[in-house]
Amino acid sequence: MNIENRIVEQRTAEAMQKNLMGQQGKLYLIAKFLGHAILRQSEGDNLLYYDGMYDDLSEVTIPIMDESITSSEIGFNFDGLSRGINLNIMCNDQLSTIRMYYDGYCYYEEENNQLLRYVPNDLIEKQIDSLYLVVEEKVKDKYRKMKAEEIKEASKIEKEEIRRLRNKWGDIL
Repeated sequence: MNIENRIVEQRTAEAMQKNLMGQQGKLYLIAKFLGHAILRQSEGDNLLYYDGMYDDLSEVTIPIMDESITSSEIGFNFDGLSRGINLNIMCNDQLSTIRMYYDGYCYYEEENNQLLRYVPNDLIEKQIDSLYLVVEEKVKDKYRKMKAEEIKEASKIEKEEIRRLRNKWGDIL
């Protein structure tokens, strides 16, 4: 076994232990809950390219997009500059890739759940852990809201069912 394969195995184990890998890992969840969606625009199965969009138009013509154009979410991007961190996480679901850049240098790269690059760094991992705590709070808050909404919906359905039974059978209680 050559030395690079041993390093890959060691780094993969370390990344899995720190819960960085995959769509349930910290990096993906940070990009999903704290970042923005990456959208792809297409017309059927054809991707739209805007480089030559204005080439065929005269000076007085306004470009009009076709109604059959759709957009779909293909991943997530987190830019930490708004939080004072020079950290960027890009997750592309279509290509099954996750990349993390810090100060312009790629510290983590994964494709199809295979680790391609991982440079452990305590400072970066502390920042990732602090961002992940924010994600956990967002997820908990989201579930609390969903639970409250389910309880409201259940009581509404119960009242409607009692009303339906009373209308059909009279006073039942």
